[in-house]
Amino acid sequence: MRRWTNKEAKWPRTVRRVGAVLASVLALAAGASCSNDATGPDAPREVVLGGIFSLTGNWATLGVTSKAAMELAVEDVNAYVAGRGIHFTADVQDTKLDPATALAKLTALRAAGVQIVIGPQSSAELAALKPYVDANPVLLVSQSSTAGSLAVAGDGIFRFTAADSLEGVAVSALMWDDGIRAVIPVWRGDAGNQGLHTSTAARFGSLGGTVSAGVEYAPTAIAFAATVATIGTQVRAARAAHPAAQVGVYLAGFDEVASVFALAAADSVLGSVRWYGSDGVALSGALLTPQAAAFADGVGFPNPIFGLENANSEKWQPVAARIKARSGVDPDAFALAVYDAVWVAAQAYLATPEPVQAADLKAKFVAAAGSYYGATGWTVLNAAGDRKYADFDFFAVRHGTGAAYAWTRVAQYDTKAGTLTRP
Repeated sequence: MRRWTNKEAKWPRTVRRVGAVLASVLALAAGASCSNDATGPDAPREVVLGGIFSLTGNWATLGVTSKAAMELAVEDVNAYVAGRGIHFTADVQDTKLDPATALAKLTALRAAGVQIVIGPQSSAELAALKPYVDANPVLLVSQSSTAGSLAVAGDGIFRFTAADSLEGVAVSALMWDDGIRAVIPVWRGDAGNQGLHTSTAARFGSLGGTVSAGVEYAPTAIAFAATVATIGTQVRAARAAHPAAQVGVYLAGFDEVASVFALAAADSVLGSVRWYGSDGVALSGALLTPQAAAFADGVGFPNPIFGLENANSEKWQPVAARIKARSGVDPDAFALAVYDAVWVAAQAYLATPEPVQAADLKAKFVAAAGSYYGATGWTVLNAAGDRKYADFDFFAVRHGTGAAYAWTRVAQYDTKAGTLTRP
């Protein structure tokens, strides 16, 4: 997505040289591991990488593409390390996006000896897992948790996406550029979406906009009549003070947004203002049902998600095509982050001498992430273990071929430059 200038290109070339050196070191480490393996190359050391994704629950669109991405990455890694005395497998478990289930799955994986687990998807799950991770020798690598409250330095949690503060900047920039000056926030009451609401409200307010009290709904909610009624009341109040073109609704949630839209479609006032979404909804299949899609198309509803670099398309497009072929779903950058996380985990294992100690594996994981350039670009982490650099793509539901609806990229935001572009 971001194009490097000649001046900026000096840093990537330097890191590429570092990456080449790292690859050589990893090869030597792998060779040493093989020579020290008493079982020989015919019986390589087996390393299990865990995956905890929502395969059948809320946000399952990301779950199924994450599973496919992990399986493909393991296949590719094994082809790379063939004959080096090590072999990787994936053990993927379904969390249904439920924190208690996620904790049970993580506990079982760790009891089976798994040291690195990729996932979970949501910040609510991650918050429930953090005490266990803090007390046990296991590394957790989330592809999509954004809650700023979980940005803690020194723990065993890493996130291959940026914290919510950057997403709040991106969506506020788009709303402001659209002429929105008054926002009614609506959010699912979990750690991740609460964090998105807080960061977006703070950023939009700092630009000079007005932010209403908004509406929070429970993570377990299945009925949204009261929520939609409250949104309607606050939208009408905002329209009394501002032109309709300056009023917007910011909605941070997951697949349940489709149920909210089904009710909101009956209120012409709610359909008269622009709506904006979050990363938990971007590219969701739930929004492509006829009623939800029609409302989303009518109110705009762009959703920001960690973006992919256009200049890196030769690297991520083939991977994305393979993920879709296996899962039947177009993957987003979060799913591609799973693919990259597997490679970084594999490099960490290759660089860690046996017997593998958690502290050593953690240090090697951070080092590998610091010099890896994968499908999602540079995976450099900040002091809190979160992705240091992140730009955003905005996707919205639009009419595709014929009468069908499809997710379409409608804008991009460059975090470093602070610039918004539209196709």
